[in-house]
Amino acid sequence: MGANTTLSCEITDLLHDGRGVGRINGKAFFVEGALPGEEVEFRVTREKRNFAEARLTKVLVESDHRMAPECGYFSKCGGCSLQHLKHSQQIEFKKNQLLNNFHKIEIKPENILDSLVGPQWHYRRRARLAVQRARDGQFLVGFHNPGSNRIEPIASCLVLDKSLDAVLMALPATLNKLTHDIKVFEIELVAADNALAVAVEASRSPFDSELVSLLNDLSGVTNVPTQLWWRSSKNGQLLRMDGGKEGLFFGAKDDLKVNFEPGQFIQVNDTINRLMISQMIALLDDKKLGVAVDLYCGSGNLSLPLAKYFNKVIGVEGLASLVAAADKNARDNYIVNTEFVVADLADANSLKKVSKMTKVIDLIVLDPPRNGAAAIMPWVARSGAKQIIYISCHPSTMVRDADVLMRAGYKCKDVGVMDMFPHTAHVESITLFEK
Repeated sequence: MGANTTLSCEITDLLHDGRGVGRINGKAFFVEGALPGEEVEFRVTREKRNFAEARLTKVLVESDHRMAPECGYFSKCGGCSLQHLKHSQQIEFKKNQLLNNFHKIEIKPENILDSLVGPQWHYRRRARLAVQRARDGQFLVGFHNPGSNRIEPIASCLVLDKSLDAVLMALPATLNKLTHDIKVFEIELVAADNALAVAVEASRSPFDSELVSLLNDLSGVTNVPTQLWWRSSKNGQLLRMDGGKEGLFFGAKDDLKVNFEPGQFIQVNDTINRLMISQMIALLDDKKLGVAVDLYCGSGNLSLPLAKYFNKVIGVEGLASLVAAADKNARDNYIVNTEFVVADLADANSLKKVSKMTKVIDLIVLDPPRNGAAAIMPWVARSGAKQIIYISCHPSTMVRDADVLMRAGYKCKDVGVMDMFPHTAHVESITLFEK
């Protein structure tokens, strides 16, 4: 058996990336586009000794949870992977993925929180678009095909904020007015509460005539003020090109504004971000405590809301630019009980400065990247914090880190999923550990 072999089997599970899992004579087949409970026919695309990857060719027996994808680019665009599964079942899939990871290391959470769910369409307020010129000189704008560097040109996207979707539709014609010597590598689109931003990474800055044309085109796309930012080399700095002075901001809560710039991390789903902050606060043991430490604090998305409930909040981040942004956000919101410090969160020794700032820690919140927080978990476990809230975008690294806490005497109190990325297999979660 080799590539392009056609086989059939029953699908019994979903893999962490949304592919269906079936077995033939004990060998696992990961079938893109297949759902549990289905009998499917598929073509093998890649074979290893213990497993094979495949693409669905025909559904012989269909799942009750299968639905027709809303988007015409589904399966060609790498942005979504679960549009063929009913949204309610997507939530169940994510919950099962999370609990199965806990089960693997024999952790049983005491309580399962209600899943945080918001609108399933037009939820993305930030996206990175791939860009390249075709042979005829015209620009292609879209997302990469699954597992490929090839760009799938996208004229419209159902998960993008509606204003950003309008910008996406206008981009190819706008870019085609640039002269042929310029290469555009990537474009970031951001929808803030007060404006849109288009951030371009290219081989050079636009000429004056090109800049005027770009600004004219972008200003007419929507009735939302639109900013243009530009980076003329991969290691360069994003510079604002439209001459405006007002920055970008979003509301972490109704009474809190978080300022940011393109290129800085923000949660892409505004509704879920607000629900996440509310749930974090609801999990607090007491609403007037001593000291909270927010690791991977970014520009203050979680630190600033926590400041209302603690005598002091210490935010820790690896990038000095984000620490400066968080500090400014605190001042702009008239918050005086926060302190933000730069520390390498890949090195537990760097957190000694936090230990010197406070002898008692009531709460640690951490929201690490996909690879988790392995380097600092021993420090977290020794911190003596009464509560630890771990916000995760990758269940397997989160439960690996959770194991360190359990061995240090913490219990897994509450756990729940957050549907931050509907129609994708990304599993975001929030977990409370208590001493």
